[in-house]
Amino acid sequence: MNGFENGDATLSEDLDNANRILIHGGNISNWSRTKRKTTADSSDEVSSETLVRAQDIHRATIPPPLPHRVSVKTVRFVNDCFMEKIKLDERMHLKISAKIFAISLNPAVVRDSLFRAMLELGVDSIETLILTLPDIQDPEQHFTTIKSFWQEMEQLYDSGYVQTLGVCDLDKPTLEKLYDWARIKPEIDQVNLASCCVMPKASSTYSKTRDIQLLTHADPREMLSEERLQQVLGVVSEEMNVAGWRPSWVMRYSVLVKCRGVIKSKA
Repeated sequence: MNGFENGDATLSEDLDNANRILIHGGNISNWSRTKRKTTADSSDEVSSETLVRAQDIHRATIPPPLPHRVSVKTVRFVNDCFMEKIKLDERMHLKISAKIFAISLNPAVVRDSLFRAMLELGVDSIETLILTLPDIQDPEQHFTTIKSFWQEMEQLYDSGYVQTLGVCDLDKPTLEKLYDWARIKPEIDQVNLASCCVMPKASSTYSKTRDIQLLTHADPREMLSEERLQQVLGVVSEEMNVAGWRPSWVMRYSVLVKCRGVIKSKA
């Protein structure tokens, strides 16, 4: 699931009033191409699969132009063939985990992406929310950004939308600073093993003393670049002026059957 913004809002006739696009490719476990082909990494799934599918969704979803159409600020592209809402009687048997890749440094994207995911799934809460931020070289600015996003996540926790909060790729000093500062403590830290062959000993020792789960992941630091987004949007509509469009966030979520570890859906 992806959110995009355009400060210029210059589009083709169908989208000339939109300044925001939401694309949801649905349950990728049901994609026939995905079943036949193993993608190199999760960014390939986002750009090569989810976004390219928007070309077909675009044709099917956008109605013909009307002479007095009401202005539209957000356009939503969804392939209904791959959408699966969770039934009420099966919710208690499922665990939903979501990971927000915040490309924009606006903390509001956390709430925006989570609420969009819950709406698409037909649920009012999830079990786990993990935050991934882009690389910020200055340590002080990095931690200030983490805190602003974490406060947004704490509000979602307080409101009952999330049960467990986690972070991604924090080294031991930064994780310790966050833990000491945070009101709602992080319970998960995902580590990319591409940057290290084994789990860092310092992080492992510290996490055990604070009951923080150290998990691994293989997601790239840059899930979706502005250049790649504009390239794919150019495929969606040859008339679209893609200049100015930039990714705001990407969310990936999985729905697992409890006690069995079976993936029911993934998006």
